Amino acid sequence: MKNESRFATLFLAIAILLAGCRVLYDFKPIKQFDQKEYDKMITFVIDRDFKINPIVSEYEQFDAYRTCIQDSLWQHQTAVQPVQILYFKKDSLLSYHINCTAKGGLSNLNWNTDQRFETFPPATAVPITPQMQNLLKIRDIYGINDDSEYLIVVFWTNMLPKISKSAIETVKTNLRENGAVNKAAIVLINTDKFYVMLQ
Repeated sequence: MKNESRFATLFLAIAILLAGCRVLYDFKPIKQFDQKEYDKMITFVIDRDFKINPIVSEYEQFDAYRTCIQDSLWQHQTAVQPVQILYFKKDSLLSYHINCTAKGGLSNLNWNTDQRFETFPPATAVPITPQMQNLLKIRDIYGINDDSEYLIVVFWTNMLPKISKSAIETVKTNLRENGAVNKAAIVLINTDKFYVMLQ
C-alpha cells in the first residue's frame, strides 16, 4: 500500500509538471516505447564529431537513479524532471541542469539561461551538494564504462522532443565552442519506458 501511495504521488507530481508543457513545448503523451521515434531522434542528434553513446533506460534503471539520493524532495521534484543534463569529471558531479531551471521561450527552453553554457564545464543550474555525488551511481546503473576526462549524461524523452533536442544540441555546442569535443563522452539516456509505466 505504501508503494502504491508513493507511485500515485509521483504520478500526480509529474502530471502537474507537464500540464503546462502541452501547448508551449510540444508535449506528446506516450503510451509505449516507440522504437521508430527513438531511432528518429538518435539519427537526428548523432554527430561523428562527438563521442555519443545512446541508451534506452528500463523503468527499474531510472527508478534506481531517482532513488540513489535518499531525499523525498529530490525524488519527487528534481530527479523526475523529464530532461536533465549532468556533467561529471572523473568522480565528481560538476554541473547539473533540469528543464525547470531553463527559462521558457515561446516554443522551447533556453538552456543557456544566465549564460551558463558559455563556459566548459557550464555553470551549474542546481547547486551541487555532497549528497549529489551519489549520482555517480549512474555509471553502475547503466553500465557506463568510459574513461574520458568528462562524462556528460543527458536524460531525454519523446514526450518532449523539442526540449530534448535542444538540450542535446546545447551540450554539443558547449563542447564545440569551448574546444572540448575530444575531452568528453556524451551518454544519451532515453527514459520513455519509465514514464509509460506511470500512466
